[in-house]
Amino acid sequence: MTRADQSAIAAFRERFAQIMVESGTPRMAARVYAALMVDDSGKLSAAELADQLGVGASAISGAIKYLVQVRLVERGREPGSRRDFCRIHEHTWSHFISQSDPILAQVQTNAEQGAALLGPDSPAGRRLDETRRFFEFLREEIEQTMAKWQRLQAIDRESR
Repeated sequence: MTRADQSAIAAFRERFAQIMVESGTPRMAARVYAALMVDDSGKLSAAELADQLGVGASAISGAIKYLVQVRLVERGREPGSRRDFCRIHEHTWSHFISQSDPILAQVQTNAEQGAALLGPDSPAGRRLDETRRFFEFLREEIEQTMAKWQRLQAIDRESR
């Protein structure tokens, strides 16, 4: 790979990360995620990430912790090795979305409880009921969308 290719990939990686930052992802976590996305293996050690991004190990550690917590990546270790790595989930975004249901269900349930507690005649009760209805709708839509996505993925696999 030429130096120009490497520069173009690095610029793309930073643009990709910036989009994530603008949507609320912490900057270093976004940069780590983008670095994993553009790496063919989707798997890098903390030292490799630090080297690629020109940052210290502690910045990488915090970013990986965040990405693991939000289920975008996983930590692992090669058999027989003492070196940890960070790996992007296969089908990362569909995995991320499908794993969000328990949290969405909690928001829906808590909003329902709050709406019942505050009553339909109060502005707060109405806001919470709207929140409940929205999360109920969202969960149904995600379920249908994920089923459709899985069908499309199956068709894609069959056509290869």
